[in-house]
Amino acid sequence: MAKVLVLGGGTAGLVAARYLKAEADRLKLDVDVTMVTASERHYMPPLFMEVALGSAEAHETWAPIKNAEKVYGFKVNIDKVTEIDLDNRQVKTEGGKVYDYDYLVLGLGVKYVWDKYKGLAEYGYHNYTLEGALELRKALYEFKGKRIVIYTPEAPHRCGIYPYEMGLNLRMYFEHRGIDDVEITVVHPDKEPAIGLGPDLVRFFKREMEKARVNFIRNEGHVEITPNKVITKNAEVEYDLLIKVPPIAIPDVMAFMADEKDPRWAKVKGPDFRYPGYDEVYVVSEASMPPLGLLTAGVPLHNASIVSATSILHQIHGGFPVAEYAPTMCVGHGYNTGFIGNCEYEWTGSKYRRECYLLFKSPLVRMMKDSFYRGWLDSLRL
Repeated sequence: MAKVLVLGGGTAGLVAARYLKAEADRLKLDVDVTMVTASERHYMPPLFMEVALGSAEAHETWAPIKNAEKVYGFKVNIDKVTEIDLDNRQVKTEGGKVYDYDYLVLGLGVKYVWDKYKGLAEYGYHNYTLEGALELRKALYEFKGKRIVIYTPEAPHRCGIYPYEMGLNLRMYFEHRGIDDVEITVVHPDKEPAIGLGPDLVRFFKREMEKARVNFIRNEGHVEITPNKVITKNAEVEYDLLIKVPPIAIPDVMAFMADEKDPRWAKVKGPDFRYPGYDEVYVVSEASMPPLGLLTAGVPLHNASIVSATSILHQIHGGFPVAEYAPTMCVGHGYNTGFIGNCEYEWTGSKYRRECYLLFKSPLVRMMKDSFYRGWLDSLRL
């Protein structure tokens, strides 16, 4: 029997585990797929923004990950990973269990490093956790000021379009409340909004932000945040409400796997996301995307999980086709419309080269995006 251990119950872990189990069953392979995750909840983080804006409730953002046992057939153990021993192929947990494996999928996500920049931990609100989203929701509802700043100290970060999408949605939020004089400013390291998605999407966001009166200031380097001001090397921007985007880094339990060139990220080799020197270990999280030229968002992680899962099946079965990294859709909405973009990828031998373009824009995109997220979670609700 081949033992596949999947660490983490987020997007990457769930996609990898269910694909491995489904294909192993179809091919009648003797494969044990076990997931170990610290949380009983499988969250859909994009819905946290909807919670903050009042268009979703907390209970709608998650589903019980344990239900994956009945829905998809793999084992799910709720426990926190405390040690990963690659040489002995063992994983230890807070509950005292020791797991052996033949193949390991690391889908442990990233940690938020709020204390990395002066004043970032002390001031402002965010919706990068459910608790944070609920706090931001209250702050927005009670807001009586004039100036909102959406501040990003560094990139890449989780969900690259979030600051721009949030800015557009805030304009709609306040207009629907009959408030038309709020100044909304995005301060971000990008030279232009969403520059990582190419010229089509840059034009989309610039046009929509102009229509929605959302200002953009490039952040050329953090200095500090005070109780009423964001100070960068090139600007001082006053605020009455600050919305902040967290820096991200490899989780502490994986710190020994960090890349020397940039310790925020994991060492990883493409095209199938293996950890160098350990061909049975796959690193599939936002911490492994930037070194390979990929975006730190859910759809890129979904694709990476499929590539990794098929690579494992190839080794177990001998000849199972390893998936190419497929084109990824980027879907966003704000103000009075939405967009769907597409990114195509080519493996260059060291990283993926991407080319992104706009497919179409429509107010219907909000409904499409919302339906996808809710349908995903509904599949885990019994």
